[in-house]
Amino acid sequence: MHISRNCSMHHTKNGAVLDRARSRSQVTRSKSLQVQVRVQDTERSCAMLLCASLMAVTVATAPTNFIILFADDMGYSEPSGVSDKSVYAGANGTISTPNLDRMAAEGVIFTNWYSGYCVCSPSRAAMMTGRMPVRTGIGYVGQGSNGVFTAESRGGLPSNETTIAAALKQSKNYMTGMVGKWHLGQQEMFLPPTHGFDFWYGLPYSCDMGTSAWEYSTGQPFQARPLPLFNCTVPGQPCTNASVVEQPTNLGTLTARYADTALEFVGRAKAAGAPFFLYIPFNHVHSPNFASVEFCNTSAHGSVGDATQELDHAVGLIQAGVAKFGLDDDTVYFFTSDNGSPVGNDRVGNGPLRDGKFTTWEGGVREPAFIRWKGGIAGGRVTAVIAATYDIFSTVLSIAGVAPPAGVHIDGQDLTAVLKSAAAPPPRRCILHYWSSQQINSPQNGETDGVSAVRCGSFKAHYYVKITGHGSNHTQTTLKPGVQDPPALFDLDSDLSESEPIDPTGAIYKTAMTEISAALAAHRATVEMVPNQMIGDSRGSCNQTAAPSCVGGNDISTAVCKDPASTSKYPSLPNCTSNPEFYGTEACRAAEKECIAKCMPGV
Repeated sequence: MHISRNCSMHHTKNGAVLDRARSRSQVTRSKSLQVQVRVQDTERSCAMLLCASLMAVTVATAPTNFIILFADDMGYSEPSGVSDKSVYAGANGTISTPNLDRMAAEGVIFTNWYSGYCVCSPSRAAMMTGRMPVRTGIGYVGQGSNGVFTAESRGGLPSNETTIAAALKQSKNYMTGMVGKWHLGQQEMFLPPTHGFDFWYGLPYSCDMGTSAWEYSTGQPFQARPLPLFNCTVPGQPCTNASVVEQPTNLGTLTARYADTALEFVGRAKAAGAPFFLYIPFNHVHSPNFASVEFCNTSAHGSVGDATQELDHAVGLIQAGVAKFGLDDDTVYFFTSDNGSPVGNDRVGNGPLRDGKFTTWEGGVREPAFIRWKGGIAGGRVTAVIAATYDIFSTVLSIAGVAPPAGVHIDGQDLTAVLKSAAAPPPRRCILHYWSSQQINSPQNGETDGVSAVRCGSFKAHYYVKITGHGSNHTQTTLKPGVQDPPALFDLDSDLSESEPIDPTGAIYKTAMTEISAALAAHRATVEMVPNQMIGDSRGSCNQTAAPSCVGGNDISTAVCKDPASTSKYPSLPNCTSNPEFYGTEACRAAEKECIAKCMPGV
């Protein structure tokens, strides 16, 4: 905020006004002292009012900056003080996240925050566009697709979708940067620079989708290439294979480099006097869980705990750096995860919620989340308001004063009122969860149209159930995987672990299902057919090789490869290797299973 410190310049600039006042006072010299005093008081009052009014005119509110801190596969209870502060916090007290906890305490913690989807790519598409994945053709499960883009996907986030970055850049000339994992298509036409980002440094997909010292396999997933690291620095220029700076990536130093690169971007924005939008999707805590030497074996929760604590440390560095630039008060931070922890990666990290990633049980879709805006909202609050990752889109645009894209159905809601005041609760809200983003009227194998669960208020109905595991905090129910007829209904206020279905013959069930059924019908009426980016055509019935009607599927020729002739130089390593040193040696990898970062050069 800028306020002129010298009111005298306004007196001079507006001297004619004050001179006229002085002339009027001189005329009254022959009058009584009482009149003279009254005129002099009037002069002083006028001068004060004039200065105040001019000061008000020169007040310039600093533009708001935005930073999205996005974890990968982080469970609801893995942070130690962001969501449930009961015994489950910090994975039963085995993980410590002091920086996330402090920032959460300085903002608003959301205990009913939902991801846009129970796996990675569709969740990120929802956050970036403010639209449920079914509207962008992302998230289809079936015909060899598990709902995420692979290292050789043909599809990606469509070019006609407007991202947060694009909206801010086009409307308010924001500097837009991204540091971290993209996972919305690895081909040039889909990468961040084509979706509004000036700058991107990071991986195109998950850290298990390419070979590295941490995932040394030449056969999975698909025909994997070495894990690539992009550095795309020129605004308006596309990312190409030439933009790859490491292949494979040295994961041992990646998170620290993310923090450094993020602050370099903030520094450039500060120097340019421009507002900025910075998206930081960490690769932590997706498997294989990696950490730097400094964080190996630092938690009591194994490698996933080490990764969580390293992420927390990076968040602390970023926030401290922004504060040193003098931008902390004017920066809104959002923190959440793309989906819950997979049960196989961390069995207790979602506690007390049921199951995990790949499911629409609470453990797969309810996430730790907070919003911090030191200069704009009061901190120290916890809200049970139902919110979703795609609300970030609408909230950012609202705060920035940017209109949402016209003619597009936006699912995200503006959370500004919730952030500003706890006095007026928002309208009752229903949240829908897809398991497979199949289009309406196209069920396959007896499944529904893809809507797996719907929550309205405290009641949640499961139309389709997938079970990967229950974790240590859950009790088994008699529900079998597949379509639920009638839908299985739970009251999350009294049954957070979704273990006691409500009697479908009772009045409570009928009343709750009336509202839920209406919400589902209203949603279905807004869904339109779009091309399936994951596999096949818009109904998922197209053969993978039946181009051009198919936009999804996989093609090894689309994989990222900086050096397609690398096998002539390194015949024992996967093709496309340009940094053989980042594989380490087989002997070191075997000896340092608990801290593979020790096998990297310079350690």
